[in-house]
Amino acid sequence: MEKVIRVVTLTALLASAAYAGMGQILASWPAPASTFNRVNGIAFEGEYIWVKDRACEGSRSVVKCTKSGSIVKEIGFTENGWNDSYGLAFDGVYLWTVLHQPFGPVIYDNYDKYTTTGSYVNGFLAHMRIQFDPSNSVSWDGQYLWTDGRRKGQPVRAEKYTTAGSLLGSFDMPQTWSTAAGYYNRQIWAGGPGNYVYGMSTLGASVVASFPAPGGSCRAVGFDGEYLWTADANTPQYIYKVDIDVVDVEPGSFGKIKGMFR
Repeated sequence: MEKVIRVVTLTALLASAAYAGMGQILASWPAPASTFNRVNGIAFEGEYIWVKDRACEGSRSVVKCTKSGSIVKEIGFTENGWNDSYGLAFDGVYLWTVLHQPFGPVIYDNYDKYTTTGSYVNGFLAHMRIQFDPSNSVSWDGQYLWTDGRRKGQPVRAEKYTTAGSLLGSFDMPQTWSTAAGYYNRQIWAGGPGNYVYGMSTLGASVVASFPAPGGSCRAVGFDGEYLWTADANTPQYIYKVDIDVVDVEPGSFGKIKGMFR
C-alpha cells in the first residue's frame, strides 16, 4: 500500500510541475501599427513572426517581424476585402488567410493563398451556407490546414483540409473557440469565453488546459514550435510570448505526461 501511495503522490507532483509555467508571459511588445489596429492572425516563418490586421488590403497590414518586434517586411493581401480577413497560417512556402464574402444572407468562406511578397496565388471555398457563421481561423499542422466551421447555435467544428481544399475530417470541439487559433501537436489553442486561452485536443475533442488571456483579452494565437504567442484586443494592441510548459498531455488522463519543455 505504501508503494502505491508514493506512486500516486509522484504522479500528482509531476502533473503540477507540468503546468507550473502555464500562461506565464515571457515577453511582449506593441503590435505593428496598421489601419484598424486589429491584429487577428499570427503565423511563424522560422525565426520570424507574421502578424495580420483584420483589414489587410493596405501595404502595412501584413507584417513580418523578428520575435522581439522589429519589422522586417510589410505587405498586403490585395484580393481580400476590407475588414473581412481572419486568421493567418504559413505552410512553409505560402501564407493563408480566410476571406469572408457576404452575399445577402449567405456567407462565403474562401481560404486564400498568398506568396510572402503579397501576391495572390489561389484558394478554395470551404463554406457557402446560410446556416454558417463566418470562420475566423486557419492554422498549419505541418501537412494540412485546420479551420473552424461555425454552424449557428451549434458547437464550433474543427475541420482539416488539404491545401487543394479537400475536407479530410471534422468534429465538434468544446464551445471555447472564438478567435483565430494556433495548431500544435494535436492541439488547437484559441481564445474563448471568460477571456481565457484554451488548449483543445484534436484527438479527444476535450480541453487540455487553459489560462487567463494576456492583457485580459485574446484576438489571435500562434505557435512557434516552443511557445504560444497571442495578440490582445486592446488599444494599443500588444503581442505576447507565453509559456505553456507542456509538450503533450494525453486527453482525459490527469498525470500522464509525455513530455515537458526544458
